[in-house]
Amino acid sequence: MATKIRTIFEVNPRRERVFTAGQGSDLLIATTNIAPMLINTQVIQGQKENTMEAYLRFVGKFPKTILLSLTLLTLAFGYFTQYLSEDSNPYLLPEDHPARAPLYEMRDKFTGTYDSILITLYNDNSIFNPTSLKALFELTEDVRQLHFTNEADVKNLRDMAERYPNVPELNDLTTAILNNGLDQTDIPLVREAAEKAQHWPLSARDKKQWQIIAERLDPIREMAGMSASENVYLEADGTLRAAISVNSATPDVAIIEKAVMNNELMDMGVIDRAGKVGLIVLEISVLEDDAEGQVRAYDAVQQMVADYQQQHPELTDDVYIGGVPVFFAEQKKIMDADMATLFPAVVLLVSLVLACFFRSTLGVVIPLVNVIMCTVWTMGGMALVGIPMDLITAALPVFLITICSSDAIHVMAEYYHQRRHASTQMLAVKNTLRLMASPVILTTITTCITFLVSTTTSISNLRHFGICMSFGMFVAMIISLLLIPAWLALVPANKSRSEIADKEQDNYLLSKMLLATLRPIMRQRRLSIAIFSAVLIGLLGLASQVRIDDMGSGYFAPNNQYRIADDFINQHIAGTSPGWIEIDTGVRDGALSYQTVEFIDKLEKFIHQQDNITFSYSVARYIRRINFVLNNENPAYDRLPNLIETFEEIDEDSGESYTISIDGNDIIRQAILMYENGGGSDLTNVLSEDFSKTVLLYTMNTTVASDFDAFLSELRPWLAQNTPDGMTYQLAGSPVIWTAVLDELLSGQLQSIALAFSCVVLVMAAWMKSIRMGLIGTLPLAVTVVFYYATMTVFDIELNIGTAIISFLVLGVVDYSVHYLLRTQHGLEQGLTMDQALEQAIIHSGRSIIANVLVFSVGFVALLFSEFKPIVDLGLLVGLSLLISGLMSILVITLFGPWLIPNREIVGEVAVA
Repeated sequence: MATKIRTIFEVNPRRERVFTAGQGSDLLIATTNIAPMLINTQVIQGQKENTMEAYLRFVGKFPKTILLSLTLLTLAFGYFTQYLSEDSNPYLLPEDHPARAPLYEMRDKFTGTYDSILITLYNDNSIFNPTSLKALFELTEDVRQLHFTNEADVKNLRDMAERYPNVPELNDLTTAILNNGLDQTDIPLVREAAEKAQHWPLSARDKKQWQIIAERLDPIREMAGMSASENVYLEADGTLRAAISVNSATPDVAIIEKAVMNNELMDMGVIDRAGKVGLIVLEISVLEDDAEGQVRAYDAVQQMVADYQQQHPELTDDVYIGGVPVFFAEQKKIMDADMATLFPAVVLLVSLVLACFFRSTLGVVIPLVNVIMCTVWTMGGMALVGIPMDLITAALPVFLITICSSDAIHVMAEYYHQRRHASTQMLAVKNTLRLMASPVILTTITTCITFLVSTTTSISNLRHFGICMSFGMFVAMIISLLLIPAWLALVPANKSRSEIADKEQDNYLLSKMLLATLRPIMRQRRLSIAIFSAVLIGLLGLASQVRIDDMGSGYFAPNNQYRIADDFINQHIAGTSPGWIEIDTGVRDGALSYQTVEFIDKLEKFIHQQDNITFSYSVARYIRRINFVLNNENPAYDRLPNLIETFEEIDEDSGESYTISIDGNDIIRQAILMYENGGGSDLTNVLSEDFSKTVLLYTMNTTVASDFDAFLSELRPWLAQNTPDGMTYQLAGSPVIWTAVLDELLSGQLQSIALAFSCVVLVMAAWMKSIRMGLIGTLPLAVTVVFYYATMTVFDIELNIGTAIISFLVLGVVDYSVHYLLRTQHGLEQGLTMDQALEQAIIHSGRSIIANVLVFSVGFVALLFSEFKPIVDLGLLVGLSLLISGLMSILVITLFGPWLIPNREIVGEVAVA
C-alpha cells in the first residue's frame, strides 16, 4: 500500500527545516518555502512497477554493460567518420532547384557555361610588351595540359576493382586504364567506364567516384583569353578569318595591341580598357561537390603560375587567381582549418566553465564524455547516410558539444544536490533521475522538433544542419540518461563524499544574486511589465528592419588570397560572377532571324545600363563585329545590319551609281557562315546546334547577393515586357542562384519560425497538460528571437546562411524555461504562493540555468577562431542569443507567472520509491 503524505509549507523566520511525523500512516512534513524538494524513497514500499522504476533498476544493475556498450557504439561510429565527405559548393541549393537546374540544361546545348578559374596578369605600364604577351601565351598552353588526378585516385580505382571481383568489365577497364599509370591518354577509357559504372552493381559512392575521377582527369572544358579567344580579321583578299590573337610566344606587340584594344569581342573580357590587365579563363568541369577536386584545381593552377614565375624571372607582372572554383577551394580549406581548431577550442572552453562551476573531476569529465560521444555518433551517422561536411555543418562539433552539455549539467547539478542529503550513492542517483528524466526528455524533444522544422527549407546546408542537430540532440539524451547514472553507480561512496565535502553548505551565490535582482521586480510587477512591453515594442520595430544578404568574397579575411584576387578582378576586368540569359525561339534557325538578333542587341544594351555589369557576349556582338570588319572597320558599320540594308554600287561600264538592297536576315546568316568557314568555332558559346536557341553571357563585378537581386529586379520586368511573341527566356548563373537563396532565407525564416513556435507550444502544453504552461514556457523564446533580430539590425549584421540557423536554435533551447517552470510548478503543488514558488525555483534551478548560460556563451566563443566571417558572426550571435534566452526565461516567467502558470493544489497519493 502506498503511504499518504500530507505536505504543509510554513514560513519559518529562521528558514530551518522541520520534520514532524503525523499519526498512523500519515506523515506531516513542515518545511520552509525555499527548502529543496527531497524525496524520501524509504517511505513507500511495494509500489507498482512503472517505466521509471524499471529504468532505474536497469541502470543500477548493469552499469558496466551500459558503459561498455556505449563505448563500443562510439568506436563503431568513430570508424565510419573516415568516410565523411565534404561539399564546399557555395550555391546552397540542390541541383534540381529551379534556380540551378537551367544552367545544367544550358551545358548540354552551349559551351562556355562551366565555372571558371581566372588568371589575371597586371602590368602597371602596359600588358602589351613581349614578356607579358609571351607569359599569356605560354600559360595558356600550360593550362591545356592540366589534370587533377593523383596517386590517391589510382589507389581508389585499384581498391574498387578488388571490391567487385564479380564485375569483369570493371576489372578489365581498370587494368587497361592503370596499365601505364593514370594520365590524359586514358581519358576515353575513363569516360567509358564512368558511363558504364552507372549500370554496374556498384555502391552509389563508387558510381559517383568514377564520375569524379573522369572530371579530374579531363577537366578543361573551354578557354578564353588573347591566346584562346577567337578574333575576327579580314584578309588582304577580302576573306573573313576567325583566329586567336596571340598565337605564338613572340607576337608582334603593335599588331596585337591594335587587334585587341577597342574590340568589343575582347573589351573587358580578356583585356581591360587601360591595356594593363590580361585575363586567361579556364572553364573546368570538376564536380561542384568534389571539394578535394576543387582544391587540387586551385593548387595546380597556383603551382603552374609559381613554376612559370620561377623559370621566367623577367616576368614582374602581378598575378591574381580567382573565380568560382577558387571560392570552392578556399571554403574547403576553411572547413578543414575549422575542424582542426574549433573542436579542441570548444572542448577546452567548456571544460573550463564546468571546472569553475562544479569544482570536481566528475563534474567535468562526465559531461565532456557525454557530448564527445554524441558528436562522434553524429559525425559517423553523417558518413553512413551520405551527408557531407559543408561550411555550416563544419560548425556542428561546436554546437553539439556546447548545447548537448545542457542536459548533463542539469543532471550533474541535481546529483550533487541529492548526494548531500541522500543516505546512499544509488539513492542519490535514483532521486536525481526521478526529478530530471522528464525535463531532459521534454527539452530534447522540443529542440529536435525545431531543428527538424528547419529542414523544410530548400537550402541544403540548413536542411543537413537541422537533420544532424536533431540526431545529435536525440542521441545526446539517450547517452546522458544511460552514461551518467551508470558511471555514477560505479563511483565509490567515499570518493563521492570527498568530492562534495566542500559543498556541504548551500552556497548558492549566483542564485541569491538572482533572487536579490528579481524581488524588486516581483514587488513592482505591473510597472516592470509596462517597461518591458515598451522596450519589446521598440525592439520589434528594429527586428523588422533586419537585412537579408550574402556578401560572397567579403566574408573572407581581408588578407585572404582569394578575396584579394576577387576584389582585383572585379575592379579591373570582366568580373567573377557570371550569368546567362537563354532565348528559345522554338524553331530551327530562329536564333539567326533579324528579329531575334535585334532583340538580343537591345537586351545586351539594356543590361549594360545596369550597375555592376562589366562584360557580355552574344550572337549580336559577333554579328556587329563581323559587320564592322567586312566593311573595312568603317565606324558607320559598327552596328547590326539594318532589316533592309542598302548599298551604293557603281556600274563599271557606265560609271553610274545604283542602289542595291539586301535583307538583314540574309546578311546575318551569311555572316555566321563566313565566320565558320573562316575557321571560327566559338559560336557554340552563343548558338545551339540547330540555331533555335541563343544565349547571352554577362558578368558582374560583385559577389553581394543584394546586388544580384537589384539587377534581376530590373531585368525580369524588362524581359517580360520586351520578349517577342513566340520566344521564351530562361535565366541562370550566380545572380539567379543567390537571389533564390535570399528568397529561401526570407520565406524559410518566416514560415519555419512560425511552425517551430507552434510546435514547441503544443509539445510543452501536451507534456505539462496545460496550454498556459506551454505558452509561458515558449514566450521567453519568442522574446529572445525579437532581441536577436533587433541586435542584428543595430550592429548591421545581415541574415545569411550562417545566422539563419540561430532562430531555430533559440526556439529549440527550452532548457531554461522547462527547469524553471517545473520547479515553480512543484512549489505551487506543495502549497506555496506564486512568488514563494518562483523564489524557490530561482534558489534551486537558477544556479544550473546560469551555468548553462555560461557554457553556451563561452562555448560558442570557439567559433570566433574561424576564418570565415559568417561563422564568426554565428559565434557572437549564438552566445549572445542564448545568454539573452536564459535571462528572458527567468524574467518573463517571473513577470507573467501569476497570470499564466496554473496555481492548483495537488491532493492525492505521492508514489515514490
